[in-house]
Amino acid sequence: MKQARPQGQKDEPLKNFEELLSPGRNISLQIQHSLEGLPKSFVVLFIIGVKEYSETIIELIRVLRRKNARGVYLTINKPVEDLAKLFRKEKIETEGIFFIDAISALSERQTVDGKTTIFLDSPTDLIEISNAVSKSLEVCKVDFLIFDSVSTLLLYNKPQAVEKLMHLLVGKMHSAGIKGFLIVVKSSQNSGIIETLSQFVDKSIEIA
Repeated sequence: MKQARPQGQKDEPLKNFEELLSPGRNISLQIQHSLEGLPKSFVVLFIIGVKEYSETIIELIRVLRRKNARGVYLTINKPVEDLAKLFRKEKIETEGIFFIDAISALSERQTVDGKTTIFLDSPTDLIEISNAVSKSLEVCKVDFLIFDSVSTLLLYNKPQAVEKLMHLLVGKMHSAGIKGFLIVVKSSQNSGIIETLSQFVDKSIEIA
């Protein structure tokens, strides 16, 4: 006799079909395809449209975590508390991810350093950001670093200063032998920084 499924549980074929039709499926495939052929360690620039921004971040983390990769997530775009809620909602396991939060202090959120998070004083202190990245790469054994985002950093700093910081961080990521992801929003205002960063990363990837 055929056993009834527990309430709320779906047939496996139906579940797989829904995953194929999910909004992030196309973006996930774009990410996986764009990373094919790259060496073990690299630094890439992700150029993302505003509408695809959140979904791309989610799918990038999901792709990396499928292989249980450990990493550093430097956020200037969203407080780490909001990121944690987003990842929990998307059922993304964050164990193994170390956060550097440079934005919570401006929003007057609680900013007490813990085992998995460093809180910085301000996104305008580029030396502090650089030092935090160096410290995290030295202390944590990680496979990747995500910088989210160059666009937001430009709201608080001059383009020339941001370019110098990015060039420095790319060098640090190459020296550490990890996978680096710089995130920037595609817009006319960011065309200059996109052109500059494209010159010293291994690959520029546009998600649309």
